[in-house]
Amino acid sequence: MPQLETLLLNDISRIAIDRDNGLVTNTWLKQAGHEEMVQTGERINRFLREAKADKLLLSALNIGTLLPQTKDWLSNTYYKSLSELGLKKLARVLPENLFNKLSFEAVVTRAEALGAISFEVKNFSSDQAAMRWLLD
Repeated sequence: MPQLETLLLNDISRIAIDRDNGLVTNTWLKQAGHEEMVQTGERINRFLREAKADKLLLSALNIGTLLPQTKDWLSNTYYKSLSELGLKKLARVLPENLFNKLSFEAVVTRAEALGAISFEVKNFSSDQAAMRWLLD
């Protein structure tokens, strides 16, 4: 497993980096509102850009339900910004709840239909499996 250095930790999420492998991770610690999701996304992008990282692990096991405006923002704006940053691989650890999992899957389907994704996206049930794929 890589050595992760915490860049930002608050009550909503933990953003960390493995500089050697060009990997940024974000672990949602609890349900987040739309503005909190957008702010965290902007921070993730800043860290990806500064570190010239091309791999991202988003762990959403504890996120709960995505709000409609958050789903729109992810599909229409956020995934396009990741493509523009040169991201190569996105691993998503999805919630166990089927409704929430389908909600996350719909975001990627929509973003792909809009042509916003130019990187590999794969979903996982654990951080460990996601990390193995990213470092492979």
